Amino acid sequence: MSSPVTVIVIAAAAVFAGVGLGWGARHVIGPHFIRRAAARRFAREFATLVQGTELDLAALRGPSHESVAATAVATYAESTTDAAMLAPKPLSPQDQDYYAASWQNVRGEFAESPPSALLLAAHLTANLLLNLGLLPADTARPTELPEAWTFPSARGYREALDISTRTTREPVSERDLTRALAQIGDFYFEMLTLST
Repeated sequence: MSSPVTVIVIAAAAVFAGVGLGWGARHVIGPHFIRRAAARRFAREFATLVQGTELDLAALRGPSHESVAATAVATYAESTTDAAMLAPKPLSPQDQDYYAASWQNVRGEFAESPPSALLLAAHLTANLLLNLGLLPADTARPTELPEAWTFPSARGYREALDISTRTTREPVSERDLTRALAQIGDFYFEMLTLST
């Protein structure tokens, strides 16, 4: 007859063996078997689901990378054509340095008084456009752009001028003031680089 200790040891060994086999089946054999069985079941169910269903594979694929790229290039070209077609007078290197340094003065003024800086930026931009010959010298409103200028930075410049005008009537958020300065700056430097 077996002693109680032997029975306990054998029972414990059986339990550990069962746990070990269960763990091994679950972690070694199980996942692979389960994944393969699930994949086969999915394939059967999917085949049943789509049987007799009309599929437009071209529509499901969507546009090709080439057509998306061509559309993006066409959109970019359309949005920049007007700016690229402007024919500014060339500026001397000294004038270019002057305008670059003047913009730093605008930024310095912005730290002190954003509305004054926006006004200064608009007048500096008008001066640049006049010197580039992009606006007639006798224009009554040199800060206003020709209506035909519809490229992105020109639209941003007009929006910035609207924000600048609002500062004379009502408080304007710091975020809008900062955006307006950035928009004028984008237009200003685009015009400045056209002369190089």
